[in-house]
Amino acid sequence: MILTALLIGAVAVLAISFWDEIKNWMRSLVAKARKAVKATVIGAKIFLKKMKEAYEEIAKTYQQDSKGQWYETTETKRVSESEVPPEIRQKARVINKEVDISKELEDELKLIL
Repeated sequence: MILTALLIGAVAVLAISFWDEIKNWMRSLVAKARKAVKATVIGAKIFLKKMKEAYEEIAKTYQQDSKGQWYETTETKRVSESEVPPEIRQKARVINKEVDISKELEDELKLIL
C-alpha cells in the first residue's frame, strides 16, 4: 500500500513538472514570436512526436499583423521518455507522428485558474 501511494505520488509529480515546463516554454515562445514578428499572437498549439529514443515537443504560435498577414512560428525541443507522463506517452506511441496535446495543456491551465 505504501509502494502504491509512492508510485501515485511520483506520477503526479511527473505530470505537474511536465506541464509546468511546457507552460514556461510556451510563455518564452510567445515572447520570442512577438519580438520576431510585429503581429498579434492569435493562438498557439502544442504537439508531441515520438522519436526513436526520445520525444520532441513542438510548439506553434499563430500571429496576424494589422494588414491581415498570418505568421506561424515553430519551436521544437527534445525531451526524454522519463519526462513525459504515461498518459501523454500513450497518445504519442506512433513514431514520427505529431500528436496535438493542446487540449491537455488547456485543461491543465484551467486547473490553475
